[in-house]
Amino acid sequence: MTSWNFDPDTFGHGMDADELAGTPATPQMEELDLNGDGVTDTVHVYQDTDGNGTYDTVTTAVDFDGDGQVDFTAVGVDTDGDGIVDYNEAAMGIDWNGDGQVDAVLYGQDADGDMVMETSHLYTADEWADFAVPEVPETPAPDEGDGFSAGYEQFDANDTNMDQVVGSPVSDEQYWEYQGESGPCAIYAQVMAYEGMTGQDIDPQEMINVAYENGWYSGSGTTMDDMDKILNYLGADTEKGYGGDLQDLEDCLSDGGRAVVAIDGNEVWYGNTDTYAPNDPNHAVEVIGIDYSGEEPMVIINDSGTVDGHAIMVPASQFMDAWEDSNFYYVEAYA
Repeated sequence: MTSWNFDPDTFGHGMDADELAGTPATPQMEELDLNGDGVTDTVHVYQDTDGNGTYDTVTTAVDFDGDGQVDFTAVGVDTDGDGIVDYNEAAMGIDWNGDGQVDAVLYGQDADGDMVMETSHLYTADEWADFAVPEVPETPAPDEGDGFSAGYEQFDANDTNMDQVVGSPVSDEQYWEYQGESGPCAIYAQVMAYEGMTGQDIDPQEMINVAYENGWYSGSGTTMDDMDKILNYLGADTEKGYGGDLQDLEDCLSDGGRAVVAIDGNEVWYGNTDTYAPNDPNHAVEVIGIDYSGEEPMVIINDSGTVDGHAIMVPASQFMDAWEDSNFYYVEAYA
C-alpha cells in the first residue's frame, strides 16, 4: 500500500485570507453538509499555530455514515506561508465487525501537498493508541528558577581535531546570551550572529524594542520571514530560504558568515519527535560550527533558550530532524 488519494474538496483546501474571516489568534470553525441531508458531516478548524497572524493549519473531521462519530480526520499544514496546504496527514477509523468500536486505523502522510498519500499504514486499535498518543518525556526541571539545562556537552577544542571543524565555535561561544523569557529567540540569535561577525557588543533588549516598533516581533515570537530584519538593521547582508542542508551551513561558515536557523526546539531540548501532526518550527538558534571529527557530525549551536546553550553540540541527525519542521529554513548573514 503505497498510494492513497483523497478528495481535496472534502478533506481540506488552501487557506486564502480572502476566504477566511475572523481573527487568526482564535481558531475558526467551518461546518459543512456535504451530502445535503441537512446535518453537518464535515468540520474544518483553522489555526494560526505560529502566531504570525495567518492561518497555517487546517484540521478536518468527517462523519461518513451519519452516526455522529468522526470516521476520518486530516491535518493540513501550510509550511511556507503561501496560503496553500503543502503537508497532509490523515487517519480513517475502520470498524471491521460493526460493533461501533474502531478496530483499525488507516493512516497516511502526504509530504508534498498533492493530496496523494505517499506513505500509509494500517494500525490495529492498540497500535494506533501507542502511535498517536506516545508517552510524553518528562520536561527537564528548572535550575533554581534560572531556566532549564538541555544537557548537551559544550564544544571543547581540546577534545577534537580542529582541522575537521567548520566555523568559529571557540570565539563565537563568548557571544552567547540566555534570553530568559520565552519569545525573543530569533532576535537573540541574530544579535549573537552579528556580534560574532563584528565583535561589537549589541544589547538584545534594545533590538527587541526595535523589532517590536517595526512589527518584526509580536511580543511572543518572530515570523520566519522576519528572522533577518535585525541583522539588516545592524548593517549585515543576508540571504534566506527553505531547503537548506549541512553543506549550505558549512559553505556559509567557511565564507566567514553566520547562520540562523528555525527549528522545533522540543526535538532538540527534549528529544520529542513528530507523531500525529508535524511539530512546529517554534525556535531559532545560531549555528556556529560543525564538527566532523566523530562517527556522526555534531552541529554546534548557540541556543539562547537554555541556560547551558553556549556552543552545545547536537548530533547532526537530531538537528536535522528539528530543522526539518521549518522545511530547513535558514538565514545566512555576512558583515
